[in-house]
Amino acid sequence: MFTQCRGCGEIFGVTVDDLVASKAQVRCSSCGAVFDALETLAEYRPQDGFDLILNENDNPPPLLNHEFKQNIVPQVLDDKNQKESEPKEEESEIHPEFAADKVTTIQKKSSSLWIFASVALFALLLWQSSIAVKKGTLTLPEGEFKNLICKTIDCYVIHDESNLNSIALVSRSIRQHPGRDNALIITAGIINSDKNTQMFPALEIKMSNLNGEIVAMRRFLPSEYLDAETIKVGMSPNTLIPVTLELQSPGKNAVTFEVGFSPTYGAR
Repeated sequence: MFTQCRGCGEIFGVTVDDLVASKAQVRCSSCGAVFDALETLAEYRPQDGFDLILNENDNPPPLLNHEFKQNIVPQVLDDKNQKESEPKEEESEIHPEFAADKVTTIQKKSSSLWIFASVALFALLLWQSSIAVKKGTLTLPEGEFKNLICKTIDCYVIHDESNLNSIALVSRSIRQHPGRDNALIITAGIINSDKNTQMFPALEIKMSNLNGEIVAMRRFLPSEYLDAETIKVGMSPNTLIPVTLELQSPGKNAVTFEVGFSPTYGAR
C-alpha cells in the first residue's frame, strides 16, 4: 500500500503493521511534515502524471489533521488478509519516519523527570526530618534505630540537672489582678545562657516588708507556670521564656518581691 505526503507530494510504501503501530501518524522524510497516512492511503502506486492520490470519492484528500480514524484500521487489516496470496507491488525505497517513535521518546523523558523529582522530594523530607530531630520537635522512640540516627546527627538532648548559674532573670513586674480581689499578677522573663538545653527550674517568689523581712513565699514547679509541650522541649539556649504567675496578695506589708531559681529535684 502507498500513501502520499501532503506537504511535498512524496509517495511512500507502508504496511498495515506500520499504520497500526504509529496510529497512522507519519513524518515525511523529505520535508518533515507530519500527516495522517490514512487520508491518502491507496492500494496501488499512482501512475506518473497524477499529482495526488485520490480517496474513495475521487476527490482530493481533506486538509492535513491529526485525527485518527479508528474505523479504517479493521478494514485495512481485512484487506491485508485477502491480499496476502497476491503478488506484491514493488515498494518505494523511501520510508517515512513514524510519529509513534517520537511519542515514546517524550514518554521516556517524562518518566525521567518524575524520578528526579521524587528523589529530590525524598531528600528534602530527610533534611527537614533531621532538622526537627536536632531541635527536638520530632522525637524518636528509644531503641537501636534512634542510636543509629544519633550517631549520624546531633540529636536533641535535655540535661536532667539544671545549671542554675546559667539561668538569668531578664525582666520582672508585679501588678494587681484585674479580675480578682486580693490577687496579684507577676510577669517575668527568664533565659538560658548555657550552650546546652536543660530542664526548667522551679521559681521561688519571696515578698518582704519595709524592714526586709519575708512575709510571704511560694515555690512554683515548671508544671505550674508552663504547658506540658514546652516542658517536654526543654529550656533551649538563648531563648527568652515569658512567665506569668497568679497568687494571693499577702497584704499591705508586702512592698517588695524577688524571683529566684531552685532545682526541681526530678519534679516537673
